[in-house]
Amino acid sequence: MSILIAVLIGGVYFAYNKLNEFFNRGGTVIVPDFRGKHIVEVMKTKPTGLEVVRRDEKFDDRYAKDHVIAQFPEPGTVVKPGKQVLLSISLGLQKVNVPELIGNSLREVDVALMNAQLAVGDRAYIFSDKIAPDRVVGQSPLPSEEYGVNKDVDLLISLGRRPEVLVLPNLAGVSLEEAKSRLKAWGLNFGRIYSRPDAGREKFQIISTSPSPYSQLRRGEVVSLLVSSGSDEGTATPADLKKFEVFSSLDLPRPAEVKPVAPSAPTVTPADIVATPAPPKIAVADEREIEAVAAVQPPPKVVAPVAEKEMSFVMPDGFMPKEVKFIHIKADGRQQIYAGAHKPLELVKVKVPVVPNSRIQIYINDVPVEERRVEP
Repeated sequence: MSILIAVLIGGVYFAYNKLNEFFNRGGTVIVPDFRGKHIVEVMKTKPTGLEVVRRDEKFDDRYAKDHVIAQFPEPGTVVKPGKQVLLSISLGLQKVNVPELIGNSLREVDVALMNAQLAVGDRAYIFSDKIAPDRVVGQSPLPSEEYGVNKDVDLLISLGRRPEVLVLPNLAGVSLEEAKSRLKAWGLNFGRIYSRPDAGREKFQIISTSPSPYSQLRRGEVVSLLVSSGSDEGTATPADLKKFEVFSSLDLPRPAEVKPVAPSAPTVTPADIVATPAPPKIAVADEREIEAVAAVQPPPKVVAPVAEKEMSFVMPDGFMPKEVKFIHIKADGRQQIYAGAHKPLELVKVKVPVVPNSRIQIYINDVPVEERRVEP
C-alpha cells in the first residue's frame, strides 16, 4: 500500500507539471506582489506581458487612497503572457463631518456622535464661568472638520463655576468678637465656640480654630473656635480638643514673671542647734581640696540634644520665586521652623526635629501644598 500511494503521488505531480507546461507554453510570467503599492508604482513596475485591471474600489482604513488592497491571481502565481491581474484599490479612510458639540449635554453628545458614525473618546474636566456643569466646553477635532468613521472625539466638560477658595489666616491671640468680625468679612461662618482654661491668655481670646489655620476653605464654610476661659473651667471635653491644633507655647504670650518669695525665718531653740562642721577651706594649690569640694557639689545637668532629620522639597515650576514655609505640627501645637524665598525647581533642604506622632506642613505663598509625617 505504501508503495502504491508513493507511486500515485508521484504520478499526480508529474501530470501537474506536464499540464502547466502545456497551458503556459510559449513563455510564463510570475505575478509580483502589488499589495500596499500605489497604483502608479504598480503600472511602472509590472512585468511585460501582464495586464493590470481595477476590479473594484472600496474604503479601507488600513491603506491610503489609491493603494492596492488585494489582487488576483495571488503573488507568485505562474501565468501565461497577457494574463489579467485584477486589483482592489483603496479609497482611503471614509470620512464624515464632526458635529458641533459645544454647549450640549452628555446625552445629546452621545446621540450626535452615534448619528455621525463617531464615538466618544477621552474626557477632561475644567471649571467654566460660561458653560453649565456637565456640558461640553471644547472638542477635538473641531466642528465641521472631516474625520474618519468610528474614530473617537475627545471632549472637555464643564464643572461649572470655580468655587472661591480662601486660606484661613491664623486667628490665635485675637479676641472672640474680633474673630467673628473677621470671619464674616471673609465670607465664612463661625460655628460652635469651645473654651478651656489657659492662664497665658485673656478670657475669650482665641487659642485655635477648626479647621486649622492655613486650611483652604470655600465661602460659607463653618469655622469652630477654641477660646480661653482664663482661670475658669472650660466647656471643651477631651474629644472636643482633638478637633483643634493647639498652638505651642512659643505662640502664646508669656505670663507675668512670678518672683520667688523668701521663706520666713523659722524660730530656732537652743535644743535645735546641732554642731555642724565648717566646710573645708579651698586652696587653689591643693588639688585634693578642689576634688573634695567638687565631690560635694551636684553634677551639672546634661540636656540631651534633639534628634533632627533633613527633609527635602523641590520648588514648583514657574516664572517667579515663591516663599516656602515649613510648619511643624506636634501634640502640643504647631511651630514654624523655616521660611524663605526660592526660585522655581530649586531644591530646599530643612532640618526637622524628630518628634513622635508629628508632621510637617509645607506652604507655598501661604497656601498648603503638602503634608508629611516625621518618621524617626
